[in-house]
Amino acid sequence: MNMRIPVLLSVLAVLWGATVVFGASSQAAEQTSADAGTTGTPVVVMTGLTYEFTPVVDGTEITHDFPIKNTGNGPLAIERVRTG
Repeated sequence: MNMRIPVLLSVLAVLWGATVVFGASSQAAEQTSADAGTTGTPVVVMTGLTYEFTPVVDGTEITHDFPIKNTGNGPLAIERVRTG
């Protein structure tokens, strides 16, 4: 019984390591293929980086659009958008 726990932890560590290695190589391959078809450099221009909302009733859905413009000569890819 005591040997099962270290063996199980070792197997889980190997599986986790394999997942990390294959995930990293997959991301690198995707980035390489994406970079191969691009020329030029994107340049992002944003006006109004913040917006102050007026008070609203709890549960009300509110939105605001932030205009983003690419003034460069390469394609612009927006990834990993996070709210603040």
